[in-house]
Amino acid sequence: MRILVVGNLVRDALVGPVDRLDWETTFWVDSSAAGMGWNGGTTSFTLGRLGSSVGLLSACGADALGLQLRALLEAAGVDCSALQALPEPTATTVGLFHPDGRRQLFHAPGVGAVAKFYLPLGTPGYDHLHVANPFALPFLRRRAPALLQAAKSAKMTTSLDLGWDHLGEWRSVVEPCLPFVDLLFANGVEAEFVPGPYPCRAVIKRGADGCLVDGVLVPGFPVLAVDTTGAGDCFCGAFLAARARGLFPQTAARFANAVAALSVTRPGATTGLLDWMATEA
Repeated sequence: MRILVVGNLVRDALVGPVDRLDWETTFWVDSSAAGMGWNGGTTSFTLGRLGSSVGLLSACGADALGLQLRALLEAAGVDCSALQALPEPTATTVGLFHPDGRRQLFHAPGVGAVAKFYLPLGTPGYDHLHVANPFALPFLRRRAPALLQAAKSAKMTTSLDLGWDHLGEWRSVVEPCLPFVDLLFANGVEAEFVPGPYPCRAVIKRGADGCLVDGVLVPGFPVLAVDTTGAGDCFCGAFLAARARGLFPQTAARFANAVAALSVTRPGATTGLLDWMATEA
């Protein structure tokens, strides 16, 4: 199965641990990480890192940061032929992570504020469309239902990962998508804003507790959490990668729990990821 991910691509910079903010001072931290970030970028990177055939439909700036992100994706095996380079700056996020793993992010949308995405249906071989957070980009907020409908018309299977809606438009954005979605991802808080029952398979991410697959709990793996940034996107990429290999949903969820657990053991969204064999081990 060849998977096309549509979503935002952001350059992340994470530092910590930070347990307080004192303005007009310098705070020394133990570690920092800069690289791949946010929903589209992290999910597609995870799929590539796990050996899946994946492409990313997104946009970055025609700048040094955009070139760095493209290089990271391609090194992970992600097809970037549908990645647009636009004049606006690459989206960036600066984040702080707390000693208990929580994080505070500061986001500059850059190119994401103007990017528009259309399915490259002339590109052969895509079997599945994954929409990574329709709330993160203005264009996806309006056009996600049409993208999913176009994918279904092209005989593709589909999935949607909710993400956080900072504008609070939850149901008006998501409900038009659901008739064209085969697999829905959400975390526990997001699912409260868009409650079921859903017309498709639902996977509810519950952090350290694991996940629910159609209401059945698949326990997580206990690890020391350093930074939880991007863990949910890593989970989605891993679940899709496992399903693409033919694993049953609950087995795929157990594998995805392991990938998400690995992701939180290092600063940054993807620095803790391993390849398929190492993850299984």
